[in-house]
Amino acid sequence: MAKYKMIILTLAFLAALFASLSVTNWGASEKQPMGYEPQEGLRLPESGIGDVGMEIFTSYVFPFEILALVLTAALVGAVWVARKEVA
Repeated sequence: MAKYKMIILTLAFLAALFASLSVTNWGASEKQPMGYEPQEGLRLPESGIGDVGMEIFTSYVFPFEILALVLTAALVGAVWVARKEVA
């Protein structure tokens, strides 16, 4: 019985996922500028987080992806080391 509940839950999750993906406007018709320009009457942010984001996801995409792989491998290794051995 639990197997059928899991199948129904999985299918419901997949249906919700596909429904949300199908109604999302991915901006294919709109071209967004590559820089952050504030709207009329607003000032530029003082933190510069927009500039950091632009640098990470434009100039440093490859090192960012390599770092993600290394951190994922470290997480899997930590889980493997921390597992309990069955006696």
